[in-house]
Amino acid sequence: MIRDTTSLQVERLRVGYHRRTVIRDLTLAPFHSGEITALIGPNATGKTTLLRALAGLQPAKGALYLGGDNLLSLPGSAHAARVTYMPQSLPPRVALTVFEATLSALKVAPGARQPAQQSHIQVMETLQRLGIDDLAHRPLTELSGGQRQLASLAQSVVREPTVLLLDEPTSALDLNYQFRVMNLVRALVRERGIIAVVVLHDIALASRWCDRVVVLSDGAVVADGPPATAVTADTLAQVYGVRARVLGDAQDDALQVIVEDVLDTGDATGQPSR
Repeated sequence: MIRDTTSLQVERLRVGYHRRTVIRDLTLAPFHSGEITALIGPNATGKTTLLRALAGLQPAKGALYLGGDNLLSLPGSAHAARVTYMPQSLPPRVALTVFEATLSALKVAPGARQPAQQSHIQVMETLQRLGIDDLAHRPLTELSGGQRQLASLAQSVVREPTVLLLDEPTSALDLNYQFRVMNLVRALVRERGIIAVVVLHDIALASRWCDRVVVLSDGAVVADGPPATAVTADTLAQVYGVRARVLGDAQDDALQVIVEDVLDTGDATGQPSR
């Protein structure tokens, strides 16, 4: 079988915790370079578990093919060299400045051996694109939650990974920075041919900035495709248990979801609750 060397392919993936299977025999269409795929779905439905498995942080069975290699068969260091993961819950604060933390992330990236001055320039350019260059010499311990999230994103993108995995990268950001961050991520993905998979709860963000949406429920795929075809009233009823209208915007492809009612338990027919 000939495999696409510019995509990440998930085949028969199985992931679980403490004898409980969360994701069972999951196979997805390839994640392509230069594209952003959003994972959406209710809480505790397997989105973060899938992302952690893709990152090599959660034991999994099956296959993850990238560039002809099965990542699950590689040593952890080789897996991490190709895949960067930004968690939803940020790690404990360390006694480093934003600049130092971003530089440290760059130094551990594959092929990162370069003159110190060039590394410093690359770090500052990354911070500038995120709009946090004024925080470069601020200790991480003094940052707000939103600022820490931006600093963590800087550490992820400065490495110029092959695969970028982001778990709710905008959850602590205001509307201005949500736009900035998603705009930056899309620009970097396009420029560098990155394969990006992002967990989002905001369907409007997912439809506005992502090329593809995968809707998960109970560890299985309910819908997968361009936002306009994956996010439908029927899908929202089935997955979220709501009766909703999905409105499109012809100018930027963004979708607006208007929830009109909550469905009765087990009812995905679209009829209002009583």
